[in-house]
Amino acid sequence: MELKELRSLVALSELGNISLVAERLHLSAPAIHKQLKMLESELGLTLYERVGKQLRMTQAATVLLPYLQDILIQYDSALAALEEWKGLKHGSVRIGAGPSGCVLPTIIRSFEHSFPDIEIQVESGNTAVLVEDLQKGLLDLALIVSSDLRECNRFLLEAIWKFDLVLVTSPEGPTSVTRLAELNDQRFILFRKGSRLQEPIDQYLSSRQFVPKVVMRFDNANSIRDMVSSGLGIAFLPLWVVSKDLREGTLRSIDLMEGVPASKLVLMRRKSKHVSPSVEKFIKIATSRHVEDFPLMSMRKRLAKPERTSIGSQNRGNAYVGNDAGYHV
Repeated sequence: MELKELRSLVALSELGNISLVAERLHLSAPAIHKQLKMLESELGLTLYERVGKQLRMTQAATVLLPYLQDILIQYDSALAALEEWKGLKHGSVRIGAGPSGCVLPTIIRSFEHSFPDIEIQVESGNTAVLVEDLQKGLLDLALIVSSDLRECNRFLLEAIWKFDLVLVTSPEGPTSVTRLAELNDQRFILFRKGSRLQEPIDQYLSSRQFVPKVVMRFDNANSIRDMVSSGLGIAFLPLWVVSKDLREGTLRSIDLMEGVPASKLVLMRRKSKHVSPSVEKFIKIATSRHVEDFPLMSMRKRLAKPERTSIGSQNRGNAYVGNDAGYHV
């Protein structure tokens, strides 16, 4: 098997069309078709079939693809590391980030101060896209919200930071200190069901047997904040989203006697023995940061340092151990 044949099959699994594969790989469609047929001949298997206007992977190809993707990722990483070692380039770090508040900007500023010649590339996206791109090798690292650390079996979790979801209201809203049960009549504005920021809120409310009166749901935290500031309801939001509003008085926090929901920001990478020097340097900067370096993570002062973890691996450090119940009391 040749690498060009493997790249063609992996691209076909993603695009479902030989012409699109040819365009991505800068080859002609007949050349791609020939590579795929040579690979099938060598393996003695049919790897794709036509279903309507699309080409779909066979079961045999589905079994094979994860291994081919790993081969290509390792090959590309090896070349990048060699070029970096030769001094042909200064290196780069590709990071995917969902909602990350002040964490990522703070780390990047520190990193660029220490390593100004290393290029930082940041891609935004929802969690599913970032996880998929990390698995495919399109990203070196991903910073995502993960309240239950469900990614620990597939990726190495390098650092974990807890953050609070603060209950906020307009200035005309409920009193500043109250019990959750006293909010039965309040209109709640929540995140979309199943979203990473909504999960810890649902767990928190369920554990207290509280059913909120939900009037709106949004994908975007800023949209929820705008609705709350207009007096249309109350909401749990990360502190970094509402800190300016709380400071200026356009929003007010509600201090619940039961505490508040919490979640985690996770910095993770693929399980691989090789990590480029640039990525290793970025991880070192990130894991050196204390929670107190990120003042917009919690209304309360936190002194704990994020632990460098090896969850999902047996040959790296100690795993993070903490309260994973999804809320603070």
